[in-house]
Amino acid sequence: MAILELIFILIVSVTISNVVSHFATDIPASLFQIVIGLFLSLAFGVYIEVDSHWFMLLFVAPLLYNDAWRFPKRELWELRGPILGNAIVLVLLTTLVGGFLMHLLIPQLPRSVALALAAVVSPTDPVAVQAIAKRVKLPENVMHIVAGESLINDASGLVSFNTAIKATVAGTFLLSQAIGNFFWMTLIGLSVGLVIGGISVWLRDVFHRVGLNDAVFHTVITLLTPFLIYWTAEEFFHASGVIAVVAGGVLTKVLSDQRFDARNPEISVTGVRTWEIFAYLLNGSVFVLLGIELPPAMEGVVQNSQIHTGQAIFYGIVTWFIVFVIRTLWAYSNQVLMYFKDRSHHPLFKTAVTSGLTGVRGAVTMAAVLTVPSVIDDGTAFPQRSLLVFVAAVVVIISLLVATIMLPIVTNERSAHDFTQPSISDAEEETTKHASHVDMTEAQARIFSIQVSIQILRENQRDNNRVIIYELITRKQATIAQIRRQSKDDRLMFTPVDDAELRRIALEAQRDRLQQLLVAEEISPLAFSTQTRRLEVLDRAIESNTHFHVSPKWARILMQRVIRAIRIWFSDETSEAFKEETSLAIKETAKAAINALSEHMVKHSGDTVSQRLDRQNAYNLIVTYRYRIENEKRPDTALQREIDERMRMELEIKALNAQRETIQNLYEQGRIKRQAGINIRQFINYAETAALAGKDEE
Repeated sequence: MAILELIFILIVSVTISNVVSHFATDIPASLFQIVIGLFLSLAFGVYIEVDSHWFMLLFVAPLLYNDAWRFPKRELWELRGPILGNAIVLVLLTTLVGGFLMHLLIPQLPRSVALALAAVVSPTDPVAVQAIAKRVKLPENVMHIVAGESLINDASGLVSFNTAIKATVAGTFLLSQAIGNFFWMTLIGLSVGLVIGGISVWLRDVFHRVGLNDAVFHTVITLLTPFLIYWTAEEFFHASGVIAVVAGGVLTKVLSDQRFDARNPEISVTGVRTWEIFAYLLNGSVFVLLGIELPPAMEGVVQNSQIHTGQAIFYGIVTWFIVFVIRTLWAYSNQVLMYFKDRSHHPLFKTAVTSGLTGVRGAVTMAAVLTVPSVIDDGTAFPQRSLLVFVAAVVVIISLLVATIMLPIVTNERSAHDFTQPSISDAEEETTKHASHVDMTEAQARIFSIQVSIQILRENQRDNNRVIIYELITRKQATIAQIRRQSKDDRLMFTPVDDAELRRIALEAQRDRLQQLLVAEEISPLAFSTQTRRLEVLDRAIESNTHFHVSPKWARILMQRVIRAIRIWFSDETSEAFKEETSLAIKETAKAAINALSEHMVKHSGDTVSQRLDRQNAYNLIVTYRYRIENEKRPDTALQREIDERMRMELEIKALNAQRETIQNLYEQGRIKRQAGINIRQFINYAETAALAGKDEE
C-alpha cells in the first residue's frame, strides 16, 4: 500500500472514530478505532506490513515525547514515591512474576517470549484512563499517579520488552547478560536524551537571541526533536531510544518553561496545540493499525494446530487478570505501608481495585507488540509471534472494556473532573469557597459576559459599521442560545417553544410578503420559488428546535439545488436581474418579519419575567433580520470587504476585552469559581487568537 494512501486511510479512520465516540460517550474512542481497523482488513483486504524500526521511530518516539512534555511537574514531585514504585518496581515485578506465570499458563511460549509479553502489557495508557474518567469520578491521587507513572513505565516496560525480544532473536537468554544489557540501554539512553534535549533548547535560545522568534519555526524544531533523539540513541549507541526520548522530553519541557514562556508565549501555545493534534492522530492511528493487524494474527492462531482459537482468547483474558491482580495487590500493599508509616489513612481494598482497573493498556503496548520481528537470527520464524500479538491485543481490549464497565460501578460516582483544564488543589478550592459567595455557574457567567459585549457593540454602532455590528451581535446571540441549549441549569430559562413561536410569526410574515411581491410582479416566479425553498428550510429548522438540521432527504435537496441552478442558467432572465430580485425579496421579507415581531412585542408589553424574556428573544430575531437587510445594501467590492474586515476585527477585539474584564470582575467579587474564570478566559483568548489570525498589518 502506498504511503500516501495509508496516511489518508489512517487520518480518515481516526476522524470517523472520534465522531462516533462523540455520540457514544460511554465507549472509549480507541475501541471504535480497533473496530474500524478490523472492518478495513476484513471488508477491503487492507494489509500493512509493519517494520519494527520505523514503527517505533514514527509512532512510539513522538507519543512518549508528548507524554514527557505534558507531565505534571508538581504532582510528579509530590507523589514521586508511588509513581516511581509503580513505574519501575511494579513494571519489573509484573515482567518477572507475570512472565513466569504466563509461561506456566501458556507452555507454548518460550520463557523469553512470556517475559516479553508480560513486559509489553505492563505500561498503562493515561489517555484511555482520562477518557473513561470524564464519566466517573476517580480519586485525584489515583489519576495523578497514573499520569505520572505512564511517563516512566512506558520506558521501563519497553526496555524490558526489547531486552526479552533481543534475547529471543539471539536464541539465548542469560539473566546476567540481560541485566547488563538493561543497564547499558538505560544509562546510555538517558545520557543521549539529556544531551540532545539540552542542545535543542540551547539552539532555540540562540535563535531567540538573534531575533528568530517565528512560532512555526520553533514548533518544527520540537516536532523533529524526538525523532532525532530516538534515531541517535538506537543507531549510534545501540541504547534505548525510548529512555532517551522520555529523558529528552522532560528536560526540554523544564528548560523551555524557564526560557520561552515568559518571553514569547505564542511559541509555547503553538507548540502545545500542534503536539495535541499530532499525538491525537498518532494515538488513534496505532489502534486502527491494531485492528488491521488482528485478522492476520487471528489467522496465525487459527491455523496453529497446537492452540485452539477459544483457548487463545482464554489466554488473553487470564493474562489481563494476572496483570490486574498484581497491580491491585501492589496498590493495596502501598496503602498498608503508608498506614503503618503515618497512621493517617486506613487501607481500602476498593481504592486498590480502582487503581488496578485504571491500569488500562493502550497505544504504547500495541505499538511495541507490532514491532516483534517475523524471524530470528537463525532464519526461523519468531516463536509464536501471532499468539503474542493476539494475546496482547486481547489484553488491551479487555482492559478497556472492563475499565469502561467496572469503574463506574466501583466508584459509584459521576465525574466532576475536567482533565483538559489546569487542576486546582483542594486547598485552593476550599479557600475560594469560604472566601466568597459563588452565585453564578460557568454557563451563566459566559452568557453574562457575552451580553455585556453585545452592549459594548451597540454603544459603538455607527452608520458605517451597522452591518458589522449586526453581524457580530447575531453571532453572539447564537452563542448564547447554544450555551442555553447545552446547559442543564434551569436558571438559564431557555424556552425553545417560545423561541419557535416567534420564528413562526416571522416566517409567516415573510411568506405573505413574498406572495405579495410575486402578485405585484416585482419578482419572477423563479426568484419566488428560490426564496420559498429558503423559507421551507427555515421552517424545518423550527420544527427541529435547532439552528442546524441535517435532513434525511439531503439527496433530494441537493438535486433540487442543481436543477434550480440549471433553470437559472437557461432562463430568459440575466443572472444580474435574478440577483437583484433575490436581494429585493430578502430585504422585503426581512422588513415584514421585523414589523410582525415589533407588533408582537407591543402586544406583550407586560413586566413579568416570561414577557421580558419573550421581548428579548423577539429583539434578538429583529437584529438578525436587520443584519440581512444591511448586508444586502452593502456594496460587494474588494475595497469594501477589506474595510469591513478591519472594522470587524477592531469591534471583535473590543467585545472580547469587555468579556475578559467582566469575567475578572466577577471573579474578584467572588461570584464565580477560579476554575470557571480560567475556563472562560481561555475560551476568550482562543476567540481573540482566531480574530487576529492572519491579520498582521502591512
